[in-house]
Amino acid sequence: MFIKNRNFSYLCMAFLISSIGDWLYRLALPIIILSKTGSAYHAATVFGISFIPWIVFSLLGGSFADNYAKKKILIIGNLFAALVVPLLLFTLMEKEINFSLLYVAVFILSSIDPLIHPSFQSIIPEIVEDKKFAEANATIQTIDNTLSIMGPLVGGSLVTLLGDYNALWIDLFSFLLTVVILVQLPRDKNKEVQINFAIKKLTVDVIEGASYSLREKVIFSGSVMFFFTNFALNMFEANFIYYMTKLLNYPLFEATLAMSIGGAGSLIAGFGGSKIVNHFKTGVLLSSSTILAGLSTLLLLVSTNYFYIGVVLGIISFFGTINVITYFTLRQRTVPKQILGRVVSVTRMVSYASIPVGSWFGGVLLAHGQSMFMVILLAGSLRTLTGVGAKFSPLGKE
Repeated sequence: MFIKNRNFSYLCMAFLISSIGDWLYRLALPIIILSKTGSAYHAATVFGISFIPWIVFSLLGGSFADNYAKKKILIIGNLFAALVVPLLLFTLMEKEINFSLLYVAVFILSSIDPLIHPSFQSIIPEIVEDKKFAEANATIQTIDNTLSIMGPLVGGSLVTLLGDYNALWIDLFSFLLTVVILVQLPRDKNKEVQINFAIKKLTVDVIEGASYSLREKVIFSGSVMFFFTNFALNMFEANFIYYMTKLLNYPLFEATLAMSIGGAGSLIAGFGGSKIVNHFKTGVLLSSSTILAGLSTLLLLVSTNYFYIGVVLGIISFFGTINVITYFTLRQRTVPKQILGRVVSVTRMVSYASIPVGSWFGGVLLAHGQSMFMVILLAGSLRTLTGVGAKFSPLGKE
């Protein structure tokens, strides 16, 4: 499954380092907020705000990817992120958190990903052979999923040993180390870095990318499917730390252990994902994996034992990872390379548009006295119905 390609290895290493930093950020931020306020609403709202930039900046990131040197975009993005982390830290270190300033800091830091993600996705076809796309995506997912196992335990241990705020300083260092690795990637010989970026050109690029995404019904149907599944998933995910530490009263170690157990399912899917994707029809995989992930979510209603929760999360993440590998491979194989960045940005924008709403909605339900039972029931049912609907969309006919 793993590809012998030096440039792809550099890309994977950069992804690994930045993902470790992301895990520390994702664990430390809600823990700090919950320890200072005890509010599920604020923790879930901050989680949701971190995805709003995907709606605002995705199209701009896609245009950057198709018009500028992707290596430079990745480097500049990580450098800028390193400059923003201190702003977030100083906001959290105040005795009373100014949530307006916190929301702004989280929004700015979260704006980096949508601006550079299209470049990351669309640089893969430039350094990997066409026949290796599924293997490349499976490798990236395997790295991500390995961290889904190790990240919570290592991250939770570091947060406990070093403190919440020191974990965020390590996140800053991860951005700088990522830059050092990205410098090793080759220059884009076919594209000079443009200095002037005309608004007119941006508008044309956005319209072209959106038109292609809407015209290709299979591509667009997949992003709509992710729209509904992300809404359902993040009703629960945004409130997971609150659920485990406040409602079930588990210590942080057992809460993160459940997350790590859940990551095992993603890891298994990452190792076998390329074979599964190459063996079955895309439409069948996308719809069936969504249905099975939704039904698996409902298993969380059976028990509140942390080990059982981890196993169920593992089943959910297995089907979710197969879903992601399948769709990414479909998109890379069917979309022309010169427009891939914009199509990635459009489809990601559509699929992520529901995350802030889902996160906020889950927090509102809990803040108004609804039980986690209701949140899980709604999330699992919606995800299952989305998969059933996908069977009758162009995805199921592909």
